[in-house]
Amino acid sequence: MKRDWLIYLVIFSLALNLGTIGTFAYLRYQDQREKAVTQGPPPPTPLRALGRELNLDRSQRQALRDLFPEHRRKVTQIREALINKRQEFFDLIKEDSTPWSAIQAKIQEISALQGGLEEEMTRYLLALKRKLNPQQQAAFLSKLQGRLCGPEGACGPLEPGFGGHHRPHRGHGMGPGMGPGPPPLEDPR
Repeated sequence: MKRDWLIYLVIFSLALNLGTIGTFAYLRYQDQREKAVTQGPPPPTPLRALGRELNLDRSQRQALRDLFPEHRRKVTQIREALINKRQEFFDLIKEDSTPWSAIQAKIQEISALQGGLEEEMTRYLLALKRKLNPQQQAAFLSKLQGRLCGPEGACGPLEPGFGGHHRPHRGHGMGPGMGPGPPPLEDPR
């Protein structure tokens, strides 16, 4: 009887310790996630502020206002499709018997939508750039480089001595820039 009581006490103690460790791990994960969100890229510049910064005239402002609704519609449409495909992807992952080929196919669908989003953003930026004079284009491209590539303006790895500066390669997932990309996926089974 005394031995059973001791076993229950040890099990309770282990459960309590595991619960405490789990709680600390979860809280640490939440803190890191919150830091990542707050240290993300700066919010996009609204069109009105961009117009002021680039000193746009009335016809340029109107041209930008005319471009924006169609761009917004396309981006919203692609983002909604991405949300749906990511949910489908997650549903596939939750299932135990999903074939690897189905998961890869869903990844390809998501990648195609991501590429479409990048293309739409690029189309919009190029259309915007065409409405600017050379001085405004230079300011716009400088601002765009700062947003896309970070405050240093380094999009990806640069060679030593480029522009008089050596900027270290950030690596995959280590900040702005494309990087070499992840290794190819292999069937985990």
